[in-house]
Amino acid sequence: MKGRVAVLPAYGGKFELREYPVPDPEPGAILIKLTRAGVCGSDLHIWRGEMKEIYGSPPRDLTFGHEMCGRVERLGAGVSVDSAGQPLREGDRVTFLYFFPCGRCPVCLRDEMGSCPRKARANRVAGTAPYFNNAYGDYYYLRPGGFIFHIPDEVSDDVATPANCALAQVLYGLTRAGLQQGDTAVIQGAGGLGLNAVAVARDVGADRIIVLDRVASRLELARAFGADHALSLADLTTPERRIQAVMDLTGGFGADVVADFVGYPDVVPEGLKMLRGGGCYLEVGSIAPGNVFSYDATALVRGNARLVATSNYSPWALAQALAFLRRNRARFPFERSSRTSSRWPRSATRSRRPTGCGAAAMACASPALRSRWRAERTDASRSVDRPGRRRRGASAEARAVPCYDA
Repeated sequence: MKGRVAVLPAYGGKFELREYPVPDPEPGAILIKLTRAGVCGSDLHIWRGEMKEIYGSPPRDLTFGHEMCGRVERLGAGVSVDSAGQPLREGDRVTFLYFFPCGRCPVCLRDEMGSCPRKARANRVAGTAPYFNNAYGDYYYLRPGGFIFHIPDEVSDDVATPANCALAQVLYGLTRAGLQQGDTAVIQGAGGLGLNAVAVARDVGADRIIVLDRVASRLELARAFGADHALSLADLTTPERRIQAVMDLTGGFGADVVADFVGYPDVVPEGLKMLRGGGCYLEVGSIAPGNVFSYDATALVRGNARLVATSNYSPWALAQALAFLRRNRARFPFERSSRTSSRWPRSATRSRRPTGCGAAAMACASPALRSRWRAERTDASRSVDRPGRRRRGASAEARAVPCYDA
């Protein structure tokens, strides 16, 4: 039996579909038939060639993608339960971690598995056994010891797809930042991370949630997810005005937690100035190399500020993310977000479709769509406040859905 994998031969280019033999799972491993794949902002950075320091220039026939879910196709010997101890059978709907902490080091022992220095990722070079190492393929090979969880029956595949990235990451990050009931949270950026952060903050019991973005449709969706105040960068055109707006909404004290989900370095100094004394700044959005900012260290000391940065998460966060989706399925408009998402053109794959901002990254698969998005770049560049940098290839549909701001 063979399966297909989408391969990127050149940055910014067209994906190719290649066939590889579908492996039988070794003892402890699981073969998963994928039903959905999402496109994270990091995938956009890779496709554009903005992470060449990591993946090389030119790329070596890259495969990537990590937001996904599917059904168990085959179980390796010795696998009978998921990571929560629930019985696991062929055909079960599942999601899983796309990275592999060692579980045998001082960092993992402290329950900081996202920071594991021995943490492994699946190989991104096409043709590397077991071949199905990332989200953009028919299958995914979960290596022995990988963390896997049942998707609740009440949660659709579209909603579950980004749970192993944006939602779990946000839940883990806000937990580390110490967000608690009665707090004020400022969310910089209302993309997928930001919208998930609004929902999680509301579920935790935050008293006041303030969101900043430029795109009206994102701000409207942020309100639907529970934001108390949605501030437009089109109205508050300078950092000083945005900082003052937050101070006015917090009685002059500032926020308990401010979180960056934009990934542009200039928002960091701005966000730090929105903190109350002793507050915590959470950095999640910066994933591409070169995001450098300058700030007065004395201001950090005198403000008793805490800085927390998170990449990936501990496995418990994915389990809690799925429980969060089940518990809040009627409270937040997750399905609405799925319905407004762009779809990977059938001409590119003739099979399953990614959710989220899929077509924005995969526009290369359709010359007509690619031409259309190029024409929209000027409008797209206005979607976030990024002086000196223009957003590339993001359509109006893509900007309206939850995804990493890219």
